[in-house]
Amino acid sequence: MVSTVPASHPDTRPASRPDLASQSEHPLRPGWRSRLQAWRARLVARPGFRRLAQRLPFTSTYSRARENDLFALVTGFVQSQILFTSLKSGLLDGLADGPVTMAELASRTGFPQDRLARLVQAAQSVGLVTAGTDGFVTLDDHGAIVCSDEGLRAMINHHALLYRDLNDPVALFDGSHADTEMRRLWSYAGSGRETVVKPGDAAAYSALMAASQSMLSDEILDAYDFSKHTSLIDIGGGEGAFLTAVAKRYPGLRMSLFDLPPVAKRARVRFADHPLGQCPRCYGGSFLDDALPRGHDCVSLVRVLFDHEDAVVLRLLRNVRAAMDPGQTLVIAEPMAGNHSRGQRSATAYFGVYVMAMGPGRCRTPEEIGALARNAGFSGFDVKACRSPLMATIVVAFP
Repeated sequence: MVSTVPASHPDTRPASRPDLASQSEHPLRPGWRSRLQAWRARLVARPGFRRLAQRLPFTSTYSRARENDLFALVTGFVQSQILFTSLKSGLLDGLADGPVTMAELASRTGFPQDRLARLVQAAQSVGLVTAGTDGFVTLDDHGAIVCSDEGLRAMINHHALLYRDLNDPVALFDGSHADTEMRRLWSYAGSGRETVVKPGDAAAYSALMAASQSMLSDEILDAYDFSKHTSLIDIGGGEGAFLTAVAKRYPGLRMSLFDLPPVAKRARVRFADHPLGQCPRCYGGSFLDDALPRGHDCVSLVRVLFDHEDAVVLRLLRNVRAAMDPGQTLVIAEPMAGNHSRGQRSATAYFGVYVMAMGPGRCRTPEEIGALARNAGFSGFDVKACRSPLMATIVVAFP
């Protein structure tokens, strides 16, 4: 089809949007996979088919598992509130030192015993606590992990803001609820005002990121070998929690950090209080507007890209590419979208909604990140899986 746009005027239509005229001449048709999935959906929608699947020996186990998955989906909001209440009320902390009677727990939490009994029953149903026949309550596996992990505790408490943004989820998804709690908290992310962020905003941002960094750092360091490098700069490195973890594994690696001036200042204080073998150099500035420090054979972006829309990500990647030479490496690590495993699907759902509540960002697939890197001037990329896709997937890009 010949374009109707005059040669003297560039075609400004987005390349990813099909031409409407060509759609009318060649209407899109679903592929065989989509048609097969639609047939399956029609079949599963029939009550008679579901009853049959529940009775047949070779389908009953799968059918019951899917039934439980659906019930967990329908009631998941209740489970998250049980978790939040168990932490916020002091129930989990009250069991940290060992078995406790209901009377003692009531005293520690301030709950009437009859209401506490309901909370304990609910918490036991989701694997947080165990109520023994001897009258004592103890931590179960989930409760023990939450009780001992500062990152998880910070994340659960932080969710109070997200719960309020999800009070009307339809308004959040259709864009009519734009003044969200999350947007106000991350008021400078992707806004073009990064260089004027207030110290108080930087403190809230950095403290949460640092508290939740330990699990993520371990995942990244187990999946990627930094020993092949001599110098690493972490762009958007916050208070330096990731670099601190790197230094413990690779004490001979020279390290630097780049973040907003108030954040870089907090990182300097952190490193001064917890000196490493080689104290990282901390640079303050905007990773969008300022030239980035050169001379590092490895650059990392850890949980940075999904905070921003595509145009900002492309701008950032171009700025990173301008500071790199051939033979150097860019390591991008963050939760990424996908449908390859249950963990990846969970990460897609959670982080997709989280960054939407923030406003500008989105959860991308590794291939989408790789395409943005190529567009920014990188010659190629590899994808490295972490043990837990809930924490991160790694894209390694080369100039």
